[in-house]
Amino acid sequence: MPPSMEIAVLLLGVLGLEMRWSASALHIQQAFASPNLTNNFVVDPVSRKVYLATVNTVYQLNGTLSVEVEKRTGPVEDNLLCHAPQLPQAPCEHPKSLTDNYNKLLKLDREQGVVVVCGSVYQGFCELRRMGNISEIAVEFPPQGEKTVFPSMLNIAANHPNASTVGLIFKSHGGNTRLLVGTTYTGAGTQFFPKNHSKEDLRFENTPEIAIRSLNIKDLSRLFTYDINPSEDNVFKIKQEVKTKNKLNFVHAFIQKTYSYIAFNNDAKMGHKESQPNSILARICLDSDSPRKTTGPESRKLTESYIQMPLQCGSTGNIYNRLLSVYPAEVHAEGGWEPYLFGVFSKADRKAALCAFKFGDIEEEIRQGRRNCSNSPSSDVQVLDSVIQGSGAVCIQKGNLVLQPEQLDCGAAHLQHPLALRRSLKALPLFEYPALSSVSVDTVHNHAVVFLGTSNGRLHKVRHTAMALRNLDFPSSRSEKRKECLLRLEFCLGTSELAAEVQFSE
Repeated sequence: MPPSMEIAVLLLGVLGLEMRWSASALHIQQAFASPNLTNNFVVDPVSRKVYLATVNTVYQLNGTLSVEVEKRTGPVEDNLLCHAPQLPQAPCEHPKSLTDNYNKLLKLDREQGVVVVCGSVYQGFCELRRMGNISEIAVEFPPQGEKTVFPSMLNIAANHPNASTVGLIFKSHGGNTRLLVGTTYTGAGTQFFPKNHSKEDLRFENTPEIAIRSLNIKDLSRLFTYDINPSEDNVFKIKQEVKTKNKLNFVHAFIQKTYSYIAFNNDAKMGHKESQPNSILARICLDSDSPRKTTGPESRKLTESYIQMPLQCGSTGNIYNRLLSVYPAEVHAEGGWEPYLFGVFSKADRKAALCAFKFGDIEEEIRQGRRNCSNSPSSDVQVLDSVIQGSGAVCIQKGNLVLQPEQLDCGAAHLQHPLALRRSLKALPLFEYPALSSVSVDTVHNHAVVFLGTSNGRLHKVRHTAMALRNLDFPSSRSEKRKECLLRLEFCLGTSELAAEVQFSE
């Protein structure tokens, strides 16, 4: 999927649309073209500034998409087998060459006044740039003269152009800022490092698939570390010997209520039965501003609350088994507003579909899974034995144990293990169309308006009423009726162009 397509579609939802309903075409009010492929963007909701990351360059744009600041971030002299040059005790003996820097993560932290910018070079190194002037480094990291620097503090994003990285920033109830990151194992350097070498020598290859890291700029000695507790309780790390059998391709990370959700595909399962869904939604409980009961000043183990479930878009014989994009949104239904997760899924033949899942159903499936695991052996849930932390246990009967609501949602001390539900949460397609690649949702006058981007640079607008969304299991005979909701649009967007303030004409 061209990154710029996702950027444009998401920007429509973030910047907001002046919705004046009419049958006329849409008009692009402002546009910005970059000479390089776009990777990520973030919008400051207060200043309306747009921070845009492309290959080798980051931009700061104003609300009309005019350039305020431009800063080159690459190419740089690098080698996949070298530690980041910010690690003073590890000189590199391998020859370096000019290497393009693909932006992997771009996140805005308004409270601390920084923009987190992470690239593919230097083993996935992150910088903290100044909000309001992205050309300036806000926090020098590692600090000059700092001797105690570990690779885990530097190796954060994926170190390969085609590997995925997702993340989100949240605040713990203790007042500390945290960065949750999910990143794909690349295997780019594994063969060069003998098994008897220390973990520190594995460069990016030893980075956890999921980690909660410190982002408190007032505590530079712990910045970007996931050693927030005395032990590594804030990581989800697949065992080195089975990483290639559990290769996770991350799609998106987001917060809903006090939970973080991470959507991804398990690419290691591709090539088996194509009808089997390999799209996964994982949930982790956050120690956020709305804390639940905890046993100490810090959050619980990540693996204690971690639970995942397969998502299935489609029915037998017509399953879209690869997740491309997700977007959480509240939809007006009878009785008020209800949260849904919208997702675009695809098949090998490039056909794609839009499905929607109720968060209420997601939450109930998680509670039932924990009940099943704690009360009796169950074929519906298993312990993830591929993960280092929390490995070795199985779901066994715990007598007449009754789990409290907090334990059903976030795990319990007697079951400190990551869980996987086997049964897919299913939904039938709301809309089917070739080459869909991204989704964003807005609500106008109690109608859900879904913007769908395609891989060939088109934008579609699909409008569903609350009544239609309340019943997601549409019979196939209504597929043509659903297509009447589509407004097909020519969208002047290339692989390097960003558009904003799209408006309906009078």
